[in-house]
Amino acid sequence: MAKKIRDPRSRQHIVEAAWRLLAHRGLSATTVRAVAAEAEVSTGSVTHYFEDKAELINEVLRHNGKIASQRVAEAVGDRHGLDAVQRATHGLLPVDEEMLTCWRVWLALWSHQPDDTADGSSGGFAEGYQVWRSLLRRHLNEAVADGELPDGLDLPHEIGVLATLVIGTGLLAGSDLSTRGQLHRRARRIFNEHFARLAQQGSTV
Repeated sequence: MAKKIRDPRSRQHIVEAAWRLLAHRGLSATTVRAVAAEAEVSTGSVTHYFEDKAELINEVLRHNGKIASQRVAEAVGDRHGLDAVQRATHGLLPVDEEMLTCWRVWLALWSHQPDDTADGSSGGFAEGYQVWRSLLRRHLNEAVADGELPDGLDLPHEIGVLATLVIGTGLLAGSDLSTRGQLHRRARRIFNEHFARLAQQGSTV
């Protein structure tokens, strides 16, 4: 078990350094020594807060999930219905360095199974994905109730379509930086057209 934390700010500094390193160099290169160098601290400082690399990587994944959740929450704000769905979707897209880093971390740890924390959460992609799907379902239901979308709309299918588009965009952006600008433009067009079609379905009801 890791030693008692003296300064949570120093611990977070190490997590953020490992987060950047993992995104840009991958899991195998994210060693305790490399993280210490990135954070400009001693290896002893890293092992003071984390028993081993596995514990550090689990914390990096939770940190990644918190960033993504916050970005979605900020994007949605107090929006309602179809507008909230659109904002929740755009909130996860790799449109800037922070969200691109999140997707590169998820890509690096795609098959990684994090340990649960004391509160039962893990911060892994699958856990955050289920929360995001529930958010989409709630706001899609609002859109149906408000007449923005037609009754009888296959909500699981619509959520699946949006999830496929978001995950595909994120993985492509995270794995091929050379096409990042082109991908962003194409993604904006795809999502704008998709939401325009959804809105049109509601206007014809």
